[in-house]
Amino acid sequence: MGGGRKRGRTQRRHFKQGRENVWKHNPQRPPAGEGGEGREGNPSWQPFATENPAFEEYYKEQQIIPEEEWDDFMSMLRKPLPSTFRINASCQFFQDICSQLENDFRKSLETEVSDEHEEDAIRPLPWYPGNLAWHLNFSRMQLRRNQALESFHEFLKRENEVGNITRQEAVSMVPPLFLNVQPDHHILDMCAAPGSKTFQLLEMIHQSTKPALLPSALVVANDVDVQRCNLLIHQTKRMCTANLIVTNHEAQNFPGCNLAKFCSETCMDEAKLQRLEFDRVLCDVPCSGDGTVRKAPDMWRKWNAGMGNGLHRLQVEIAMRGMGLLKVGGRMVYSTCSMNPVENEAVVAEILRRCGDSVELLDISSELPELVCRPGLSTWKVRDRGSWFGVHEDIPRYRKSVISPSMFPSGKGSQDVEVNTDVVDADMKDSTDMGEEGEQERNTAIDDSNNGDSAKTEEKTEVDCESGEALTRYKKLNFTSTRTEHSDYPLHRCMRIVPHDQNSGAFFIAVLRKHSPLNGGRWGKK
Repeated sequence: MGGGRKRGRTQRRHFKQGRENVWKHNPQRPPAGEGGEGREGNPSWQPFATENPAFEEYYKEQQIIPEEEWDDFMSMLRKPLPSTFRINASCQFFQDICSQLENDFRKSLETEVSDEHEEDAIRPLPWYPGNLAWHLNFSRMQLRRNQALESFHEFLKRENEVGNITRQEAVSMVPPLFLNVQPDHHILDMCAAPGSKTFQLLEMIHQSTKPALLPSALVVANDVDVQRCNLLIHQTKRMCTANLIVTNHEAQNFPGCNLAKFCSETCMDEAKLQRLEFDRVLCDVPCSGDGTVRKAPDMWRKWNAGMGNGLHRLQVEIAMRGMGLLKVGGRMVYSTCSMNPVENEAVVAEILRRCGDSVELLDISSELPELVCRPGLSTWKVRDRGSWFGVHEDIPRYRKSVISPSMFPSGKGSQDVEVNTDVVDADMKDSTDMGEEGEQERNTAIDDSNNGDSAKTEEKTEVDCESGEALTRYKKLNFTSTRTEHSDYPLHRCMRIVPHDQNSGAFFIAVLRKHSPLNGGRWGKK
């Protein structure tokens, strides 16, 4: 039996190698984007459909871009995402890599592909400091399959493996830049896996340290999934740093930690415990991810409006926990790879609403002047089960437990909805006091996101007689609220990156500063 399995593995390996060789040397292979993007040898395979009527309807209604730009926006979303990478400026061979890119690869790539591309084949991203990040006018698939790019592709793989470069989506590099990291900072990356941003933070603290000196900074990289923590460790071990701790916790319940401060050996008994607070917090929360549709085209098939609704509460909880762990005077970046205002501006508005004067939303539009971005939205709607709502009061009673007031611009709801606004400050409550109520609410919301706008699902899940009758009327009417709201908070200070501005993915970023303990020190903490 063991010999049979071994022979089977050997046969599969030889078959795979033979198939790769055929594709590598076959001059008749279809170019990328013309059938070559699919699964080789499978004539029944069809590429992902790059359309979803519900997606288009949703974002047209939300008016995330002007109507006259809509065709350009959708056209760019349907194109493969160009590859990008970042050079590790703290690595030993930093200057050699920069020289090789500028003097060797840049010239050779221009020669090889000048007839195929109108723009530069490879160029530094203008907004990234020090020309450390580079943009390629090729998708990852093209890099793998274009014979002229083979040596460059091997260079990228080799340098990425040893940590000299990191292959990362361009917009994903933006949030750490707004943290303004210093070499003595304590930094928390709340939802860190797969680890590209964590690695970027490690680059920053080592790069900003004087030669021959090690930084005193600490990066705590957390993720809720243990398998993704393994991926995180695999990614960050390329740095070979002693300034990293990887943890495995729910971000919204990240525990409070103590630091032991020792004087000398003679006063060890007088060691005092100090609550660990962070100078910087990166809150790149789980999201629906529709901003990555160019990189993950299966998103066209999967997307529905319920995905963002289902994650909203969890996103608020994670952001508030991050704000509680942040030092007074510290800076937190909230970010998503979603275009959905329910996951973006609505969450930021809820943070500001709960924290009051303790937190300020910063205007960072001048910090990366060459980064093209749009201001945040001040008004939006919520879509639930096929209907549009502009204010929470219009939500049917049986849906008010799922569609919360915080999803709307004003954050105001009707009297029969109780909203938990407790926030966590790092020095106010024992970290073991977590409870189960919040977890049950999160599970309910996330489960609901799987239902999308499906009326059939609603009929199966709602069994209450009174609400069931109301539900039937609601679905038949396909209700659309005529009332709308505008947020009173300066949400225009948020940043929206849209794909057709700089040939990238989509991203949302908000930068917040903590001016004082949350609510004068009254709020609870995990």
